[in-house]
Amino acid sequence: MMALLGWSRTTSKFRTAAVLAMASAFWMLPLCSNAQDYPVKPVKIVVPYSAGGPTDLMARAIGKYMAQATGHMFTVENRGGAGGTIGTAAVARSAPDGYTLVVNGTLAHALGPMLRPKTAGYSIAEMSAVGIFSSSSNFLVVSPSLNIKTVKELVAKAKAEDGKLAFSSAGQASNPHLGAELFKSLAGVQMEHIAYKGVSDTVNDLVSGRVPVAFASPSLALPLLKDNRIVALATTGEKRMKGWDQLPTIAEAGVPGYVFESTYILAAPGKTPAPVMARLNALLQQALEDPETRAALEKLGLEPMKNSTAQADQLVLTEYKRWEDIVKRLDIKQD
Repeated sequence: MMALLGWSRTTSKFRTAAVLAMASAFWMLPLCSNAQDYPVKPVKIVVPYSAGGPTDLMARAIGKYMAQATGHMFTVENRGGAGGTIGTAAVARSAPDGYTLVVNGTLAHALGPMLRPKTAGYSIAEMSAVGIFSSSSNFLVVSPSLNIKTVKELVAKAKAEDGKLAFSSAGQASNPHLGAELFKSLAGVQMEHIAYKGVSDTVNDLVSGRVPVAFASPSLALPLLKDNRIVALATTGEKRMKGWDQLPTIAEAGVPGYVFESTYILAAPGKTPAPVMARLNALLQQALEDPETRAALEKLGLEPMKNSTAQADQLVLTEYKRWEDIVKRLDIKQD
């Protein structure tokens, strides 16, 4: 009788476990189905900067294609502040279901939690890269009032003024700031950093010569160069910029080893289901093949990039490791 009772209790435990397992599988079915059919409702793309900037424009171009391809809205929400950290933090805390995404510069994305740990409240490991989709070199530009035509002349003037020559940026630890700090370090010069709230705010002072040096994105520099309102000395990439073959790179122009390129990422909260990430990556690759989307990116001076989610995550880690020592050496702090 005792043996029979023991068998009965054991059997009951197995039945209970089986029922729980079936229930768990049942409740997982909608998730799996949604992952396969994604998206089934509108998707929000957070741009952690103000509207009208290059990051905003590229997010809208990609979102437009994805909406057309899926039949569901991909809306852009601008949520600026703290160098992109506030908007990205909101995405990091969102449900990992693929319905809240962020577009950011890869460098800002990688370094934000390190530079602003209190503001961010998350680590880079808590985000997943859908893909790093574009890259660009920047321009080293000066006001015409400086009467400078080459990088060597700029280095000589910076040394002569011993830290008084000023450069502008879109904020502490923004791409223009870090590009300039790398230049200062490799060229052995000091320059004063003047931080603005955004890229567009720098234009008047750059053109007038009040803050006469900038490491400017193509979207900022090209219209001003076209109107001869600023002077381009060099580009910041490893190779010469397409369409600007006459302009040397900074490394070619007298600062060996200098390379600074901007790349841009579409990211999701960590633990977003792999099928959803794969679907998003596929949509992103399709967008980069779409003539209208490519034209919109190329208008911003960007070259499309293709990679898998795993490759994009590795690129983020590489960027983080590359800049971690530089940021510490330059003693760049936020919080």
